[in-house]
Amino acid sequence: MPELYDTVKSFKQLSCDFLKILDQEETFDVIIYVGDESTSETFKAHSIILKTRSEYFRAALSAAWGKKKEDGFYVIDLRGMNIPQAIFGHVLFYVYGAYVNLEKVGVSEKLQLLKAADVLMMDSFVDYMEADLIRNEKSWINEKSSEVLYVALQISRCKELVLLCNNAILRHPKAFVSSKEFLFLPHDYMVGLLERDIFGLEEIDIFAAVIMWGINNTPGISLADDFSTWTSDHIATLQSNVIQLLSLIRFFQMEPDDFIKKVGPLTKVFMPELYDQVIEYHTNTQFQFIYDVLPLRLNSTIIKEKEEPALISYWILHPDTTDDNPEKNPYTTFDKIPFDFHLIFRCGGAELAEQKWREQCYDQGPTITIIRTKNQNEDEAVFGGYKSISWSTENQEMRIGGDGFIFGYLWQQRKLLLPWMLRVNNHLDVDMFLGDGIEVFIDFRHGQLLAHANGFQDLEETIEELEVFRVVQKKMDE
Repeated sequence: MPELYDTVKSFKQLSCDFLKILDQEETFDVIIYVGDESTSETFKAHSIILKTRSEYFRAALSAAWGKKKEDGFYVIDLRGMNIPQAIFGHVLFYVYGAYVNLEKVGVSEKLQLLKAADVLMMDSFVDYMEADLIRNEKSWINEKSSEVLYVALQISRCKELVLLCNNAILRHPKAFVSSKEFLFLPHDYMVGLLERDIFGLEEIDIFAAVIMWGINNTPGISLADDFSTWTSDHIATLQSNVIQLLSLIRFFQMEPDDFIKKVGPLTKVFMPELYDQVIEYHTNTQFQFIYDVLPLRLNSTIIKEKEEPALISYWILHPDTTDDNPEKNPYTTFDKIPFDFHLIFRCGGAELAEQKWREQCYDQGPTITIIRTKNQNEDEAVFGGYKSISWSTENQEMRIGGDGFIFGYLWQQRKLLLPWMLRVNNHLDVDMFLGDGIEVFIDFRHGQLLAHANGFQDLEETIEELEVFRVVQKKMDE
């Protein structure tokens, strides 16, 4: 590839030559003030380069905006635009050199650079910074996903960064809805979030988060208020802010007692007819409902998309199939999936304890266990198994394990890849163990996952998270 090498070498030299222009003070014709009114710094540059590299500077230096002062310089005042002096120094370096030595830039500063690039309308710099954050700062983004998401949502070009943040917040939804950034998210994003059929929170907690978001975005009231001090105008404004979001809450799937005690009083304020509708739903399914009865949301931080429960459901309902990934799975939408999956246990791998698992998973009927791992290559893999009868003391004493299957797949680039499924005629009657113990099995008793199948190399991986769901077949009229 000599031509490509020569081209890259030529561009590097061009970048170096342009950076030398920054040292040619005698040719500067622009003064830029950066900082705030109390502390500011002056930068000098060349109008022709600024106009070529930034739409903002092109506008600022146009005939309508900028005229040379008596000393022969254009003046651009960026004070008050929340661009720190050190950050603008990197921006100016990129304007001339088309790169920044990011090895010497902290992660928080990279986020500030991304914001500055957007403010100054430098699309190529936005793309450059987004690519670096995704490539080199994934761990930090996972840790600070709410903060990064808040910034990325304000920049229309940062679609990939938003997707990466979405993956992170769906892994830790409780921390996300508790963050200060959550309270300032755009309404459109909130709608998209609540339209998800898979979200790792109880519905009652989702409702509480929506109300907090609404209060924070309603002028004249705050989260610290005594609600009794609100006026009818306050309540009307809050209602208009949250009414579309509340229509996406799965009220009909809440436990009746929880709904009556924790949700009902507020729904009477915002959606008066809804309260009676939910109460009637649990006593008379033939009642004429004026609200949409949305399906149970899947409370999972491991499962990402409907393809996963759809595939698992197909395997459950077709016990004779050995097809790992059927081409014509009939469950093409979430509401067509024939089972509800009720979360009964969730735990990180390091906290996995047999006693706690037994207390929450025994005597629950058929269950699906889902286990997320990461191997040495940082690939994200999912393992699990279906057990057709309860984990229970009685079944252990009778040495009955029930039939079912074990399975696994990978998630890469937001796609489900390489699914596999192996049938089990009789699970070994051992806690925290799926499979027959001889030909195929998944053992998760010790915080590590050991997967075995005859003819394949054994796998031993660290458990990141484990979830267990009670599997309930939907009624035919649902």
